[in-house]
Amino acid sequence: MSLFHTSLEGHAVVQSPDLFVERGLNVTLTCSQNKTDFNSMYWFRQRPGQALKLVVYSYVQMENMEEEFKSRFSAKRIDTSLSLTLHHLQVADSAVYFCAKQETQWCTLIWAWNKNTSHLPTQPPPSHNI
Repeated sequence: MSLFHTSLEGHAVVQSPDLFVERGLNVTLTCSQNKTDFNSMYWFRQRPGQALKLVVYSYVQMENMEEEFKSRFSAKRIDTSLSLTLHHLQVADSAVYFCAKQETQWCTLIWAWNKNTSHLPTQPPPSHNI
């Protein structure tokens, strides 16, 4: 698992450092905003040779975990931080985990709600500042 910093005019997210953890244990990755209080935060996973995959999206204190991660992953939002806990680690969990933040607009929030309730629209709006 790895460390990643994104920045927006000097404003960044700060993640946990690189971790090497034994199989079967639990680990919590932390991500905190620096100098911002954006409403939306994300955790992504990237396995070697694969594209980024959304793990969880958080709007304020509402976490939306992607279906394939719900059985062993959990997330908790406190103020400007979003933690991601992986339970009972498996070899398949080995990856780079990226945190991001976004200043959310209403259209993005409405899309996220529709996505989770299976209503239209089915495509997300263009995103900015991720």
